[in-house]
Amino acid sequence: MGPTARFPILPTTVVGSYSVPDWYPVLQEGVQRGAMPPSAFGDAKAIAALGAIKDQETAGVDLISDGELFRRDDNRFGPPNAMINYFAAKIPGFSAELRDRSNITPLDPSASLPAPVVTDPLQPAPLGLVEELRFLRRYSSRSVKIAMTGPHMFARIVWDECYGSPEVLAMEMAAIINAELRRLDRAGCDVIQLDEPVLWFRPDDQVWGAKAVNACFQGVKRAKRAIHVCQGNYNPDPTAHRGLRIFPSEFQAILPVIQAAQVDLVLMAFAALKEKDITALKDFPKDKALGVGVIDVQEHRVETPAQVARTIQRVLQYVPPKRLLVCPDCGLNHLPRPVAFGKLQAMVKGAELVRQALSGKRL
Repeated sequence: MGPTARFPILPTTVVGSYSVPDWYPVLQEGVQRGAMPPSAFGDAKAIAALGAIKDQETAGVDLISDGELFRRDDNRFGPPNAMINYFAAKIPGFSAELRDRSNITPLDPSASLPAPVVTDPLQPAPLGLVEELRFLRRYSSRSVKIAMTGPHMFARIVWDECYGSPEVLAMEMAAIINAELRRLDRAGCDVIQLDEPVLWFRPDDQVWGAKAVNACFQGVKRAKRAIHVCQGNYNPDPTAHRGLRIFPSEFQAILPVIQAAQVDLVLMAFAALKEKDITALKDFPKDKALGVGVIDVQEHRVETPAQVARTIQRVLQYVPPKRLLVCPDCGLNHLPRPVAFGKLQAMVKGAELVRQALSGKRL
């Protein structure tokens, strides 16, 4: 039985991140100018995280996050800073330098982002996930999840001046992540998730990428283990409020990772892909639950509950309801808050439509 065991049929969840307020960079600049103390930005982050929690609860989401809003020390280049640089700054072995990394996406080889540099062997260090869990527990009684950037993304984004091999670097990062996930597990987290947005796009990496993912979860005994796979959700201009799918790939290309990953739950994008043929799901492992992405996070149009229900029903042809969760395609961080909240409401209502249909009730 997958993570659905704690919830009603077709439970809803989020991928992790929530809408980032436009005043984040304003406060960041104020701290940098000395116009306000860093603690003021910390207080603002807590207020934003509380808002994210309340929005999820009000929308009726079953398994919630804190919106990952404490990780936004620098909102420029959005997700890469929150997913990579925020953690790298805590890990001995990374220098303080950020160096432009280009040729990340085939859609625009000239696009670049600031990436940290590994100069010495990496050493374990607390990454702040336990503190995020304690914050969630303090302000919500719902089941909670904490997500962490996966080792493959680190290996393919950062500059390596120490190991000379992305596979070796990924396994070293896996050891760092594993120490933190064990702490998180002991602290009582319900679901622990790894985010791997590049692995779908790089089939030649998938054998060692899955091995590194599994190493991250070694010794995690209490929490349900999850992996989120997508095709990127990035825009170098946060003011655009629209993420881009920058790692396009064939739908079935991720199946080897799904089959090899020793996890309980796999969260996948569906809505934005608009795949006409999802028969590859017939090979989805029967010992795993599937989080089906029913919300396109790269589109401001809010889905109707009926549209959400149709996506769920398509996937139900291949995965039974007892092994299905409902979620957005990816994080909601790019979207304006009213759009993000509206999409959560539509997601929850759409899941309820399918529940009613499955129970034989008339709508």
